[in-house]
Amino acid sequence: MTTSSAEHFFVQLLGTRDNWPNDMTPDEEKIMTDHFYYLKDLVEQKKVLVAGPVFEPVFGLIIVRAESKAEARAIVEKDPSVVHGLHTFKISPMRVSLLAERGSEEKP
Repeated sequence: MTTSSAEHFFVQLLGTRDNWPNDMTPDEEKIMTDHFYYLKDLVEQKKVLVAGPVFEPVFGLIIVRAESKAEARAIVEKDPSVVHGLHTFKISPMRVSLLAERGSEEKP
């Protein structure tokens, strides 16, 4: 049995202004579409296990699988929504103890 050195990280994407995301501009909608496809690609690479919005309170949830916190941080820092200043983020180490296998269910 092989063991992986991969770790897991809980990421909260936090909007940078009040009323986010209810008042997105067309440019911000484009950035969020890019954000969706960036994460979708990471799901296919098995670097992201789950991602999606949380509604009360509003934030983005991402579970990242990476070799280190530095790698997880680098992944999040390259997210288009972070690059363009729509989101800041918090990142916390965690352990995924149970995981159901599922594909993505929604389009942007």
